[in-house]
Amino acid sequence: MATTKRIEFIDLAKGICIILVVIGHCGVSHDIPGYEMVRMPLYFILSGLFFKGYGGLKNLFVKKMNKLLIPFLFFYLLGCACYYMLKWIAPGLLVTSAGGILDLFNNRQYFNGPIWFLLCLFWCNLIFGIISLHVHSEALRIIIVCVLGTVGYWLGYYGTFVPLFVDVALTALPFFIFGYYLKRSNLLYPNSLDRYNLLFAFLLWGISYLLYRNTNHHLSLHYNEISGWATYVISIVSVMSILYFCKYVKRIPLVSYIGRYSIVLLCVHHLIYRPLNVVLTKVGITPPRFVYLCCDGNTCFVCSMHSDFCPLLAVVCCTKGFDNQR
Repeated sequence: MATTKRIEFIDLAKGICIILVVIGHCGVSHDIPGYEMVRMPLYFILSGLFFKGYGGLKNLFVKKMNKLLIPFLFFYLLGCACYYMLKWIAPGLLVTSAGGILDLFNNRQYFNGPIWFLLCLFWCNLIFGIISLHVHSEALRIIIVCVLGTVGYWLGYYGTFVPLFVDVALTALPFFIFGYYLKRSNLLYPNSLDRYNLLFAFLLWGISYLLYRNTNHHLSLHYNEISGWATYVISIVSVMSILYFCKYVKRIPLVSYIGRYSIVLLCVHHLIYRPLNVVLTKVGITPPRFVYLCCDGNTCFVCSMHSDFCPLLAVVCCTKGFDNQR
């Protein structure tokens, strides 16, 4: 049976991405220059790289429902169960903006917060699937995506809340589509310019740094907070810098392995961090530094046990499908 060879540096890029996400949720300051501009745009661009139409809208919907929507609902309900249990066990120690099972319709903050990405990615796939199915002109596709991105931008600018993260999907759609068109370039595969990958990485980083220091920008995709049109440019240039660096390095064993299961870790790490945070607070240990170390350790453990020692997690996450390289 034919198998598709994995692109090693993409796993490395995903590993870097999920590490940035996890440490941000465990107390590391978000004020690090460029941090918010990179971590979620990188995820959306990497996801766009492997977009497939699956031969029609019905097949696309079924595929993405199985790969994204069902895992989202599973981890959402699991998060709600943890929320109500902790609220019952230690009501005074549970500090969260989440309100319960109805957060899906009236709140951007879920108890298992990071899974918003799955829902948002589902909408991105569905929206672009509809566009690619009915619009055959590449130029017109790009125009439509830019218009939809502008709608998302202005919804965020005016603080308009749209349930189910549809507004965030519109804002993130240009990143997703950039990834889709990026796969047509020579970046993914060995080519004669690879000798300059490290140079490209530093040049692009320098450009993003200058733009970051000299333009108006702000990005927090989770809350659809975005301002300054330079935001898209800075994020894309920064992501390209990371991709060229990863292509130069190719592989860092542990980071690349974590990257291979990055979506699983995205869904699980908050369910480790938040209960642990409550327990440590109750016994008088002050988070987040100790929590951060424990969360990282548990995240790696969950990653390693995912396929072999946790069949339920493997089934729900559809291991072979819950992977951006397939």
